[in-house]
Parts: sequence; structure tokens; C-alpha cells
Amino acid sequence: MYEHCIVASLGRMDSPEWIFERVPIDNSANRFSASQALNLGLEQSKGKLIVFCHQDVVFPRGWLSKLFAQIEELEEQVASWGVIGLAGRCADGSKSGHVIDPRGEIFHPPLPRQVQTLDELCLIIRKDSGLRFDEYFDHFHLYGADLCLMAACRGARCFTVDCCLEHLSSGNKCQGWRQQKEKLIKKWWPKSQVVGKKICTTSGTIRLHSPLVRFIRRIKRFTLIKWLLRNNLGR
Repeated sequence: MYEHCIVASLGRMDSPEWIFERVPIDNSANRFSASQALNLGLEQSKGKLIVFCHQDVVFPRGWLSKLFAQIEELEEQVASWGVIGLAGRCADGSKSGHVIDPRGEIFHPPLPRQVQTLDELCLIIRKDSGLRFDEYFDHFHLYGADLCLMAACRGARCFTVDCCLEHLSSGNKCQGWRQQKEKLIKKWWPKSQVVGKKICTTSGTIRLHSPLVRFIRRIKRFTLIKWLLRNNLGR
């Protein structure tokens, strides 16, 4: 998939070869979590601008030129930025971005636009920002949302830009997503006054509750399930 998508499409890029470097991390045997693999790539990279992307994305011709133009436009509006992406959610829950996936072309203007979190399909940072992925997130979900929250805590805003590419999968919620959701809540609920009481991500809205509130909610949910089972069995 990596050779077919990334390598092939970058080979067709109409930008000089020296503009970019590829730093592939072979994780075919799942030796690393996403955060670990991306941090390895970050450490090995020599560029000033780092693009992290999934292995199943296809870059259209002129993508790099458009990215640089979008960053230039963004920097005319804001003094600094933390993380840039192609799809995200704003703090009010609205969608933002431009991407093609198996559902078709998804376009939510205006762009560039400030967002709360970004989808992991493509994330862009400056290497000198000091941002790194938190390896506490040890699966393949929500590490991008966490990166955006870390940037926000440093006073660096996150943005979507109009730099469409094709993503060959649309993602899905699995047990791994739910586990990472719990980690996101545990990490950020003590800082909910800074990042907000809910985190809007492209895979759903996550509310930051304290451990006590979450425990009470679990008890209520368990009690409701028992009641439903008892009443169904009694019929």
C-alpha cells in the first residue's frame, strides 16, 4: 500500500526532488504504536516542515506547491500555528477540511480555518516547534487529537487548509479507539478549563468527565442494562 500510494504519487510530484525527503517507518509487523512510529520518523527527518501521513494516501500533482501557498496564506493571518491538517473539527463541533475518501469528496469551507482537533490522515508541524506525539497513546487512534491539544496548551492554534488529497480508507471505531478515548479523557480532564469540557474529533465528540463522574455513569449504565435484561427475560 505504501509503495502503491505514497511512493508512486510522490514520484509524480511536479516539484524539484530536493524539496522533500521520504522517511518511511516499516510498521508492518505492528512493532510500534502510531505515536512511536511517527516519533521515530520525526527524529530521523532533516526538514523544517514535517508531514505525517497514513500509508494509504495519494498526493495529487502540485500538492506541495499548494501546501506552501496555503501555509503562506495562513501565516498572513496568524503570527504562529501549532499543527496543520486537511480535515478536522472545530470546538463547536462543526466540520472543516477538504479530502477525498471512499465516501467521495468532502469539502467543508472556509479554509484555512481554526479547529480544535485534526484527523490523523495527514498532520503537519514545524520541526522546531518541539511538538512530539505522546507515546502514552499506544494504539492507532486519537494521537492526532492529543497533539492538537498539546499545541493549544502552548498557545499554538491548529488549522485545516485547502490542500486536498485522497485517503483510501475512511476509518472506523474499534475497541482500540475506545481504549484511546479513555486515555484521552484521563489525560485531559484535569485541564478541561484550558482545552474545553468536550473534545470534538472527526471520529466523534469526547466529553471530559472526572473519574468520579465516569464511575457513576458506568454504574447507571450497568443498572439500566440489568433492568432491561430482567424485564425482557420476564416476558
